[in-house]
Amino acid sequence: MPARVMTVLWQRFIGALKAINRFRLWLWETPPFYELRGRTFQLKERLRGYPALHQAFLRRTGYALDLQNPCTFHHKITALKIRKPPRIFVRAVDKVWAKDLAKDWADRHGFDLGVARTLAVVNDVDEIRWDQLPERFLIKATHRSGANHFVDQREGVDRVALRLKCRQWLDYPYGVYKHEWAYWDVPRRLLIEELIETDQGSELLDYKFHMSRGECLMIQVNQGFRSGERKRTMLLPPWEPQPVTWLYPQPSQMPAKPDNLDAMLEMAEAFSRDFPYLRVDLYSVKQSALRVLFGEFTFFPGSGSEPVDPFSFDLAMGERLKL
Repeated sequence: MPARVMTVLWQRFIGALKAINRFRLWLWETPPFYELRGRTFQLKERLRGYPALHQAFLRRTGYALDLQNPCTFHHKITALKIRKPPRIFVRAVDKVWAKDLAKDWADRHGFDLGVARTLAVVNDVDEIRWDQLPERFLIKATHRSGANHFVDQREGVDRVALRLKCRQWLDYPYGVYKHEWAYWDVPRRLLIEELIETDQGSELLDYKFHMSRGECLMIQVNQGFRSGERKRTMLLPPWEPQPVTWLYPQPSQMPAKPDNLDAMLEMAEAFSRDFPYLRVDLYSVKQSALRVLFGEFTFFPGSGSEPVDPFSFDLAMGERLKL
């Protein structure tokens, strides 16, 4: 066979191999195969004693994970996230259902709790009716943590980039390789809701109450999460700021105690009585009057592995968390 023919056949063979490999990579990343990979990973981790979980925990926190005798806050959160989740977890972490759940619990206890108004729930970005939405709003993935996008139509919206981002959110179940399997059964949708804003346009603070069976372990205040200049304050109840750095730096000025702190604490205590751990996120908003608005429920903050300085605070919070 002439050398020229051999060269052509060889090039075609290499091209076919490359095409097969591209198809393999595409197939490997499709949602059904990703789901299968995740289930296989979950089974392998359980059978082998969670080696990947141990490695990730050590890398993120700087100390070893102990699932047999958990003692720190992050030990115990990690131990909780690999337990079989009760059905209430699925409802509580779904961004749509959580608002209804919070309102239902608030009504049972006689609390005045507001929620951000739902503008739409869609299965895909192409279903969004932009002309029916206000100038400013928020898009969230219903099935995962940290998937939020603020939209201001006055500044223009790159709908191509937004479509790509939202479809990346929707294509895959959240928490597969973070061992947060409670999220897998949450329907994958997009929640479009009103933007919570204050009368004076002042910064909106996010108050996060870390609760264990009705007891407040600590209060976390997030600032600058919309602007990108993220700061975090950790406090002991009722309002004692602590010299603690928890993933993000502390602000130069500690946040003032909100006037309705007692009301927020009372709600968080009532909502968390039946759970070994629950973080209740609330807002204190002054509009026509001072109100408490619901943020979200979280069972595994930071996936149970955020760096804390000093370590003694992580240990002290773990001693109070009642598994």
